[in-house]
Amino acid sequence: MINTIIFDFDGTIINTNALIEEGLNHFSYMHRGFHFTKEELLALAGKTLETQMAAIDLRLSKLLVEQFKAWYSDHHDLKTSAFSGMIELLRFLKGLNLNLAIVTNNSRASLEMGLKHLGIEDLFHLTLSRDDVKATKPDPEGLLEVLKTFKIEPHEAIFIGDTDNDILAAKAAGIKSAMVAWSILDEESIKRLNPDHILCDPPHLLEMLNQSVEAA
Repeated sequence: MINTIIFDFDGTIINTNALIEEGLNHFSYMHRGFHFTKEELLALAGKTLETQMAAIDLRLSKLLVEQFKAWYSDHHDLKTSAFSGMIELLRFLKGLNLNLAIVTNNSRASLEMGLKHLGIEDLFHLTLSRDDVKATKPDPEGLLEVLKTFKIEPHEAIFIGDTDNDILAAKAAGIKSAMVAWSILDEESIKRLNPDHILCDPPHLLEMLNQSVEAA
């Protein structure tokens, strides 16, 4: 029976998709004179900021990382919000006394900025950012740390995300995976990843949990 729900953050709980795309294209145009293609943006989805900036200019990537962080912070609150129904879902899950955790490839500073913006800092028992692990997703280190912290077995957890890195990390950790239908990935890409579940909307997770209880 599932007692621990692990979430990715950006693109799963908080809608930063448009903001990140705008930022990537802004810096790409500024330094290369052209925007990323749709295919390039999809390939960069869920990757670390260092990887994304290296795709613009490998030589200037460290400088671009710092510039992007400042740009992102300046635009964050005006251009981001929770996906519809997500905060209500999280509060309901917290009321069920389930373990709630976040494992994200974003930085600790960006994660905390987002949690504060949404007013949900108090809902998670454990949050792990890229600054808290040696290897980011698709490496399973963060997910395995959640299992260790809560002293649970892989079959007791599920990881919910929006990119290939999330599904691959879940498979590597031996836990169930769920891809959100609001992912920027197309239907074919999602099917190719073969997640255990696809969430149509946030309340759909409750149906899945009920089914796991009945199956137990």
